Amino acid sequence: MTLFRKAANRILGLLRSIAGRVVLAANRLRYHLFFKSIPDDGEFCNSKRIRVYKKPANGRKHRPYLAIIRCGANHRLIDDRTERKFDIALNFYASPNDRDLLDGCEYSYSGGINKYKAAHQFLDKALLEKFRGFIFLDDDLEMTYSALNGFLEYCEANQFKLAQPSLTRDSFYSHGYLLQASRSGWRPVPMVEVMCPYFSSAALRVALNTFDLSYSTWGLDFIWPRLLALEPVVVDGFTIKHSRPVGGPETDSPFYVYMRGIGVSPGKEKYRLQNLPDEKVRALAPRKA
Repeated sequence: MTLFRKAANRILGLLRSIAGRVVLAANRLRYHLFFKSIPDDGEFCNSKRIRVYKKPANGRKHRPYLAIIRCGANHRLIDDRTERKFDIALNFYASPNDRDLLDGCEYSYSGGINKYKAAHQFLDKALLEKFRGFIFLDDDLEMTYSALNGFLEYCEANQFKLAQPSLTRDSFYSHGYLLQASRSGWRPVPMVEVMCPYFSSAALRVALNTFDLSYSTWGLDFIWPRLLALEPVVVDGFTIKHSRPVGGPETDSPFYVYMRGIGVSPGKEKYRLQNLPDEKVRALAPRKA
């Protein structure tokens, strides 16, 4: 009886796996045929292409750094009445619930499949030349303006190419080595997470081509250290709080429901990028003129 149960469970597992692959394949086909190409004027949603709504007037003096935040109704970057050293670009996948959100940023754009595919379309040569450093934030990350100012200036002063703030000890997290380990300083780490990486302008020019490689963003953080030929660093002297539980591909987390809805397996994307041959990784860097 036990052998029969084991055999039946294996068969059921195989059938579930096949059914899951069929559903993902059908959703991929539906995505390619019917997914929204570009947001309508005034619309905030996911789409294949972005629509830019706001950018500064020509000639306006810009700040040294740019913070790009992929957000829905709101984000958790905290205005503590400190003068910002960074401009803000908001990439909306849903309608903001507060007009002040739109008024308080320098750039806004709607659409894209994820934060990086959208940024790949948004970041042009002029923007890459304008700012000295860039940070890419999810909307469930808590950090004050003053702390972000300090982090960005610290990264530039130490000539970091790829870094992130450490996570507060009360954060939801996936990698324990990214939690704050001391009150100051920095440490080399195997990778920084896609939810809050900092790139110097020079490093971003090299890494930007990778932003279009993953629908789920899984695997990108494994590519960047190889492409840039460096050890990323986590800065313990500045912290950021991840305020929402970590989801997963099989959960009901809205992002992973969305991924399944467009036929994407984050695990397969991560495996593919982790195992990309060295010559293909090197080929991702832009050729010098």
